[in-house]
Amino acid sequence: MDNIEKQNKTEPGNLKKVKAEYEKLRVKYSLPDFAFMNENFEIEGIEAEETALFLKRMRKHMTEKIFFVLRSLEIFLNPQNAPLFMMNIVKFLSPADRELIKELYKQLSEYEIEAFGLEAKYDEKKEADFVKKVCGSWKDFSEDLMKIYAAMRDGNKKLEKKQNKSYVG
Repeated sequence: MDNIEKQNKTEPGNLKKVKAEYEKLRVKYSLPDFAFMNENFEIEGIEAEETALFLKRMRKHMTEKIFFVLRSLEIFLNPQNAPLFMMNIVKFLSPADRELIKELYKQLSEYEIEAFGLEAKYDEKKEADFVKKVCGSWKDFSEDLMKIYAAMRDGNKKLEKKQNKSYVG
């Protein structure tokens, strides 16, 4: 009995179905393993028994995350409507951080545009190609997002120090 079979015996029914459906597609299209997809794009939430368009649903799950990251990056690029604390953190970003944000935004925007095009006509192969393309660069995206997160933390610490020094109570 292999690892997948052992895991399937202890998992809830829908998760077993999702894994089984994903495994068929993973083999057919050389997709990343389930653990990677689930950790990064929470695909376990897809209802396998409710769709014959599993890859399309998976791509939509992925684009939800891409959309969230894009909107978060927009706050850095256009902080006018951002919460006040974010506007202050943006002031402390280095030029390198700002350039990284712009580059990530550009790349993720391209994925959003491509995903929009996939909505017009279903093509399982094109859906699989999109999944592979995003997954191929997601590790680098994650590392870059962690750099941005570190810059945010550092900016927040600088902001707190500045506020503590200027506070008169």
